Amino acid sequence: MFLGQYDHSIDSKSRLTVPVRFRAALASGAYIVQGFERNLMVYTTESFEKLAKRAYSHTMTNPEARAMRRVVFGGAREVNLDSAGRILIPAFLLDYAGLDSEATLVGTGEYFEIWNPENWSVESVSVTDPETNAGRFAEFDLSTE
Repeated sequence: MFLGQYDHSIDSKSRLTVPVRFRAALASGAYIVQGFERNLMVYTTESFEKLAKRAYSHTMTNPEARAMRRVVFGGAREVNLDSAGRILIPAFLLDYAGLDSEATLVGTGEYFEIWNPENWSVESVSVTDPETNAGRFAEFDLSTE
């Protein structure tokens, strides 16, 4: 499970150091995908295969299903950790997420997100506002029983 927030550098060769706590889950490979808020999402191979199966379950005759496949698969790349625990982020994904030399990694359970630190700062304010969250999450049953 991916938990917590981490600030890391992106080197001149577009490599991002993955937090030590995340590395074991990515040992057999991972997929980096365009996120929905101009961020990136990193899935384990197993989780990405589940996502792909769900994407394939929608008919290709539906224009929204085709658009979803373009986002999920057209904006994805398979990545592997190098010996220093880094992943190489392709240029088109760096551009998409507005990433340069710094990134904020945010654990979201099944996957983790990679954010431009300035964009995360704005998003973080939104997702930590108690009044907004009281209404936003009211329909979700987050009980542990």
